[in-house]
Amino acid sequence: MKVNEIKCKTVIGKCGFPSGGWSINPYVGCEHNCVYCYARFMKRFTNHTEPWGNFTDVKTNAPEILEKQLHLKKYREGPIFIGTVTDPYQPLEEKYKLTRKLLEILLPYNAPVSILTKSDLVLRDLNLLKKFKGIEVNFTINTLDEKWKKYTEPNSSSVEERLQTAKKLSEENIPVYAMVGPYWPEFTNPDKLFKRFKEVGIRKVFSESFNTNGDNFIGVKKVLKENYPELLSKFEKILFNNVFFEDFYTEAQERLLTASKKYSIPVEIFFGQGHKRKFKK
Repeated sequence: MKVNEIKCKTVIGKCGFPSGGWSINPYVGCEHNCVYCYARFMKRFTNHTEPWGNFTDVKTNAPEILEKQLHLKKYREGPIFIGTVTDPYQPLEEKYKLTRKLLEILLPYNAPVSILTKSDLVLRDLNLLKKFKGIEVNFTINTLDEKWKKYTEPNSSSVEERLQTAKKLSEENIPVYAMVGPYWPEFTNPDKLFKRFKEVGIRKVFSESFNTNGDNFIGVKKVLKENYPELLSKFEKILFNNVFFEDFYTEAQERLLTASKKYSIPVEIFFGQGHKRKFKK
């Protein structure tokens, strides 16, 4: 892993999520090295020759820049999403504490803040999170299969660590959500997931299909060829054939809605190749 300390000119900008708002990313790149990472497009804006997942740029001046940008009222009106194209609690955060510093700066403004992560390191900042009037933590949890998780999200916290962290946050009255994304063929089971979500106090679930844009499938294909060769053709057929894609994710939507009703956890579903279309809720 190549780590570079860099200076940034801005740290908060428009968020591309359907809800709009603003995004903050204290790092470029991520040590978690998830094989399906949709944020690999960010490499186009860097001078890196290393593969995505093998470098992280640390925006060492991010706290000072955020303080300056927050002088503009528009940035204080939220919602603010931390970690839209990086994980703000990747292992380097333990050393640099950039995410914590950014949260300390945001605290007085009372803008709604949403943290997106796959790490139990977020518990380090529990004392700070409890001071916010409007904050939520979103964990990506798309399977209960730790083996598949290890292959596809190699350097992130285990599924069980995320679930236990969600439980601890929930017990402190911090809203916790789950992202079931990508919704995988074979490895995503909505009923089993929602049962665990209910047990740990997750309040809402979001789900999205696999993003077929760009090179997002290359790493997944490698994992399948090396560890699940019997599933490779099935994955390719579902993800890259419009008819099979539609059939699979229509059924997946019904399974999510059934689990949502059974466990009384609301779900919002975003399915579509490249996420260009949205299935009904």
